[in-house]
Amino acid sequence: MWTTILVIGLSAFIFWYLWEKKHRVSHAVNGGIDRSVTLPHEQEFELYHNALSLCSKKARICLDELGIDYKSHHIHLIETGSYETLSRHFLKINPAGVLPALVHNGHPIYESHDIIEYAAAHSKTPDRLIPKDENEKQLMAYWSDKASVVGEDTRPGMAERAGNCITILTVPLFASGMTATPLRYVLIGLLFHRLKIRAVMFTTFKLIGLSGAVKIPPIVKEIEKARHYMHIHLDELEQHLETTGPWIVGEQFTLADVSWMSLIERFREADWIDYFLKDRPQLAAYWLRLQQRNSYKTAVIESGHPTIDIANAWIRLRKMTHPKIKAILEAPRN
Repeated sequence: MWTTILVIGLSAFIFWYLWEKKHRVSHAVNGGIDRSVTLPHEQEFELYHNALSLCSKKARICLDELGIDYKSHHIHLIETGSYETLSRHFLKINPAGVLPALVHNGHPIYESHDIIEYAAAHSKTPDRLIPKDENEKQLMAYWSDKASVVGEDTRPGMAERAGNCITILTVPLFASGMTATPLRYVLIGLLFHRLKIRAVMFTTFKLIGLSGAVKIPPIVKEIEKARHYMHIHLDELEQHLETTGPWIVGEQFTLADVSWMSLIERFREADWIDYFLKDRPQLAAYWLRLQQRNSYKTAVIESGHPTIDIANAWIRLRKMTHPKIKAILEAPRN
């Protein structure tokens, strides 16, 4: 009897899995607009995003700075509750299963750095976030690129981009935030995520939490490496801000500032802000100016998620009660 039940159950699971796998089409996509795809839409601009996603923050900040009205579609990441990014619905929007995705007149635009450039160019005020002077435009592009997350595996690009470093430095936030996510939702990633290493990583974080994550030598090594390169990138920005201001290009707030606002906000969320801004007065002042922007209030603070505050509080608690964790995460600079 039990053998029969087991066989029926296993057969049903295999049938379900094969059917779902067939209908959850997932593959990498190129950045920029895909005019070969026309999606159902209600407004000229529609944004698929997540409250915790750093790149989603960048897109929201940009749209708010440009005054672009858009229809919001909040899509859950596993960190905020479920793998909605792997759902049949969302994979029709972005087969790569990543956020954000901007839809303009039905055509999807992928990758946050492409999204903000596209939005600026197609807004009613295209010069608002992009300088007219060619030298300033190149300066903006340099710093915007440095704050961008490029590549599905961000580790090789840490020496070139602070954005690639921040993905590794977000590990404490992810490991702490996963405690509230039911395990059955986490396991969906093992079945359907096209990048299995990510699904394995988040499953591990769910099982061992922050305390366990900082005991795994490869994770600690990557955090050390990311922290090292982040110091170098921030030193460069600190030095640059000494000769310019109030914004990265000068008097004009640009896409470079949009990118760095979302990146430094991640410092705050993952409790790195005091560590990385210490002894960097120009950056500290710059961060205060960024927080005064209306876009910071609307696109970041008002678009938050309880997971962020819970994870941040958990990181702080662990650092206070476990000096070894604090020492691993905030080791003095070499």
